[in-house]
Amino acid sequence: MTGGQVAALIFAILLLFPGGCFLLVGIGTATDPHYRDIGGLSIIVGLVILGVMGLLFRFAFRKRRPPPAGGAVP
Repeated sequence: MTGGQVAALIFAILLLFPGGCFLLVGIGTATDPHYRDIGGLSIIVGLVILGVMGLLFRFAFRKRRPPPAGGAVP
């Protein structure tokens, strides 16, 4: 793993907690008629954070392209 992949993995793990909390709070408050708008906004924010986390995980675990089969072309 390169340094960038390790950093992406660390940031992805750090974003897992706030994204999950926003999502759970949004789902919990979406059923309450007084806080329905805040619940919807919390769900959207949680999904955006978890989407960024997914992209960082994808970057952290991507495989490198193999070098070309032929040698250097003069």
